[in-house]
Amino acid sequence: MARPTAPAPAHLLPFALLLLIWHGLLGADYVIQRFALGADDWPALMPLMPLDAMWLQVTWALGVWLGVAAAAFLALRDDASVLLFFAAAAFELAMSVGVYLAAPPVTMLPVPLPLLLGLLVLVPLFGWLYARALNRRGVLH
Repeated sequence: MARPTAPAPAHLLPFALLLLIWHGLLGADYVIQRFALGADDWPALMPLMPLDAMWLQVTWALGVWLGVAAAAFLALRDDASVLLFFAAAAFELAMSVGVYLAAPPVTMLPVPLPLLLGLLVLVPLFGWLYARALNRRGVLH
């Protein structure tokens, strides 16, 4: 028997869509770079980060795609988004620590590397905290 859910707050859909756009752009960047679909002047993030080791590439991919799935499940009000956001944040944290430790002193990123890595970890972390709070209030099913 399905448990009854509380009505969705007005901020759920805009917040879920913002998270979906953020992770969707990261996913588009991943696909474009992984399969060489973009032009040379495409503003890509993935090739500018030192993802030389295979485990960094795997954690990057898992963080990106789990974030996309988590944001989609949050938009659908599914409680699976809680676990998916947590996993995305954990993989992004592992990737960020590895990139920060292996980063060359000068990178070609448009923003400082620690700021970018912090954003890559904090966005799914805030998504996890938000989804967890909604799940505890009975909004997600």
